[in-house]
Amino acid sequence: MAIAPIKTALPLDEEIVEAKSSQSRLIILALALGLFGAALNSYPIELAYSVSLVIGNLAFIIAAAYLRPALTLLCALICVAPLLVLWGHPFGFLTFGCEALFISYMRGRGWYLPTADFLYWLIIGMPMTAVIIWLNTSESQEYLLFSLFKQSINAVFYTALGVIFIFVFSDKLNGWVKSQQPKLMKNLKQYLHYILWIMSAFFVIGVCLFLSRNLNEIQQQQIEDKIDISSQYLGRIVESYVDDHTKAVAQIANELSAIEPSRYNDALVKIHQLYPGFITMLVTNQEANIVASSPRILMKDIPQSGVSVADRSYFTEAFFNQSVYVSPVFLGRGFGADPIIAISAPIYVKNNNEPAGVVEGSLNLNLFEKVNSYAANDREIDVVLTDGNDNVIYAESSLGLSQLSKFNFTFNQHTNSNNFMIIESNGSNNIRYLYRQVTLNNGWKIFVLIEHKQILKLIEQQYLTIFISLFLIFMLVVLLANQFANTLNKPLVFALNELAHGDGKTGYKAIPYDAPTEFLTLYDELQQSKEKLLKQQFILEEKVSKRTKDLNKANKALKELANIDSLTGLYNRRYLEDKFSELQAILSRNNAAMVVAMLDLDHFKKLNDEYGHLIGDNCLAYISGVMKRKFDRRSDIVARFGGEEFIIVTQSDDQNGVIQKLEEFREELAQHSFPHLSHQFVGITISIGVVTANAKFSADIDDWISLADEQLYQAKHNGRNQLASNILTNVSKD
Repeated sequence: MAIAPIKTALPLDEEIVEAKSSQSRLIILALALGLFGAALNSYPIELAYSVSLVIGNLAFIIAAAYLRPALTLLCALICVAPLLVLWGHPFGFLTFGCEALFISYMRGRGWYLPTADFLYWLIIGMPMTAVIIWLNTSESQEYLLFSLFKQSINAVFYTALGVIFIFVFSDKLNGWVKSQQPKLMKNLKQYLHYILWIMSAFFVIGVCLFLSRNLNEIQQQQIEDKIDISSQYLGRIVESYVDDHTKAVAQIANELSAIEPSRYNDALVKIHQLYPGFITMLVTNQEANIVASSPRILMKDIPQSGVSVADRSYFTEAFFNQSVYVSPVFLGRGFGADPIIAISAPIYVKNNNEPAGVVEGSLNLNLFEKVNSYAANDREIDVVLTDGNDNVIYAESSLGLSQLSKFNFTFNQHTNSNNFMIIESNGSNNIRYLYRQVTLNNGWKIFVLIEHKQILKLIEQQYLTIFISLFLIFMLVVLLANQFANTLNKPLVFALNELAHGDGKTGYKAIPYDAPTEFLTLYDELQQSKEKLLKQQFILEEKVSKRTKDLNKANKALKELANIDSLTGLYNRRYLEDKFSELQAILSRNNAAMVVAMLDLDHFKKLNDEYGHLIGDNCLAYISGVMKRKFDRRSDIVARFGGEEFIIVTQSDDQNGVIQKLEEFREELAQHSFPHLSHQFVGITISIGVVTANAKFSADIDDWISLADEQLYQAKHNGRNQLASNILTNVSKD
């Protein structure tokens, strides 16, 4: 008894160990796939400026095919970790984490991975991405539609790649780990949808992205060339513009140094007409008071005491350093409040090396709009011109920058080769630009800008084309798969029906549809196989029929052996009890009388003790034979009740013939002698107790035996070798 629990416990322990081992493998698979995906996501495939394709997410697509949502989420979080560094925000954990949970959950409900992922991006992923972009990245709101297309196409691509990976390596994975997900039940149509959609989506997106990348590289090179040429061209124009006016001021100073101070006004007006780029021009004396100006109307506003510009750098630098000076941008004073750039040079008097004053021209900043005529012809390009202190001299109106304001910007490095500038302006969103910077000889800077949105326009059109193509391909795949499935199903269904209902005797019909030769060959082989099967079935049926007959005979013989006493050949007590109920029921329906007789050999034990059991067995066999001979009707029951006791159950008759047969049997037995050895003979007698009553008296055989046993006792008591009988007239056993 102590061994059984041990034998039971061992398999349980093995199952526990196996379950733990299986769970460990599942966790290892989740971690391994997560690290594999993280490695792929660490090196995204760049398609264009700030547009990259991530394929590492295929890892949690594979995980979803084998793992429950919790482990799939663990795999996804590991996969997405590098994107936190590359993108600079954690939103990938939210969108891709939800994606992993959703497709794993739907896979557990019997959905296909591509269908579940497409449904996720349609009802959850794209709306969630749109909300995240709208609330957190204001500079990308203009790229919202593009971002959604790009993200969904990227998802379709890595999902298709993940499913193809599963096709290739499923046998190895299934041999190493037991999947937590149920098996997918696919009919032919669903399977064709699945395969055709995955293969077409993968190759269409792959080819489109490859061509798009090549086209984007060409576009990128064109943009690079455009901003390089523009920056160089504008740099030369601005330098020439400033240099020409700087040289002009130097020449004007020489001309003024050669004339009398009283002629400064007339000379300055004539010179100003030659250089309209100056808003105003003026001449000061050595005390920094203005003594001449152009246009002359400005002199009306000058008081008699004059206007001093001693605090202006264009006076101090040119006068004391005795050199041509170009000032930073500043606001005019006295002759207007416009932002200007002052270019000044010292003026001398004949035969005197000390300056007698300066001549200054305020360069017109608004004329840079004319200078930027190149950019005006190409509205993709924006230009910003700053002085040496990074104050805005000129900027496109679309940039929203104020003149003389500080040019505030930050750099956003996307790759090792591409830098983006984000311009910070009041009252507008921060916008990202691809830029080139040129520093002029005077320290000024020209920034040639192309808005990132302009770069993405072509890519957005390409992605929209891919998205529409995928939708059209999906519809085409559904139609083709349905048609292909129907084309394959028709001959298969016809062949199966023909094989199922045909018996092979009249032959099988040919397939009436166009079908591949493999189908026709298979149909012929199945016909031959069915004919062989029918032959084998016929042979088997014959064998089964013969063996069934033999078995029935054996069962009948076995049943008879089970109901017959082996020594006497009479029925045993079990048969008596079963057959009595049938006979009693029949006689009761016919309202007939039934006789139950109980017979017992007199002094049978003494006979066995004196003469041996062999004589006793011979006596029992002889007596049994006589009883079967005398009570040979089909309804008569003659049974051995015990060792030397017998019971006879039969139908009573009006002539009391049963009692007469029993008396004859008793007398015959009393006169019979059994030989013992060679010189002795042994006799034996029998006592009989009989009860006769209507069959309805009782359905219980024990009631009848009890009454018959009382009569047998009476016969024994009266001296044995007698028959005692009792006839009951009352049907009730009471």
